[in-house]
Amino acid sequence: MSEELVQPCARTTRRDALRNIAFGLTTLGGGSLTVEAAQHVHSAVAAERAAGPYRPKAFSEQQWVTLRRLVELIVPADAVSPSALDAGAPEFIDLLASQNPELARIYYGGFAWLDAEMRRRYGKPFASAKTEQQVAMLDALVEAERLLERHSAEEAIYRRGGTYKMFSRYTTQPGTPLAAGVRFFDWVRKMTVDAYYTSAVGIRDLGFVGNTVLSKYEVPVEVVEYALKRSPFGAR
Repeated sequence: MSEELVQPCARTTRRDALRNIAFGLTTLGGGSLTVEAAQHVHSAVAAERAAGPYRPKAFSEQQWVTLRRLVELIVPADAVSPSALDAGAPEFIDLLASQNPELARIYYGGFAWLDAEMRRRYGKPFASAKTEQQVAMLDALVEAERLLERHSAEEAIYRRGGTYKMFSRYTTQPGTPLAAGVRFFDWVRKMTVDAYYTSAVGIRDLGFVGNTVLSKYEVPVEVVEYALKRSPFGAR
């Protein structure tokens, strides 16, 4: 992500810096945050908590419960590390969404879609469903994502070949009722991983001490892969 969009500077207030960070996410399509930017968000969350129990700023009570459950499932606690919920990922996401209406709309629409699909499948919203039903829903989104990626790759092959030039206006990518959910889940998963692995507990989980040398660090590919392997809902 461009440092111009995410780096706080001496002339900006904390609110201005948060807004720049939040708008950078949607401007550049959800790229990873730099450590400085992410830790600025974590510091803002800590300041909010110091003033009393954290109250969500972008999300309703029902949306907040759903978000907390999602991040807990995406990066669960294990024998040695706490979960993304413990690392403050919901607060991280909420604070950024409160500063960017476009980002907030992604989540509002995603929560609405998820609850509607869960009601269709199980007769209740996501947060009220049984754990096995929640897991089954997220597994279905991961499988749909893999299917869409596979067909996108096949379409690219067709378009490069000469045999199918006359059909170039057509697409091999199938429609799927889960497409909107796949996009939403991709946002939640990426932001949860960024929040976790730039938090104090996530940095300890990686065995990373200090950030002097890596002052322009971004959550690297191998870290994302590690997180996705640890998560039951890794995309790859």
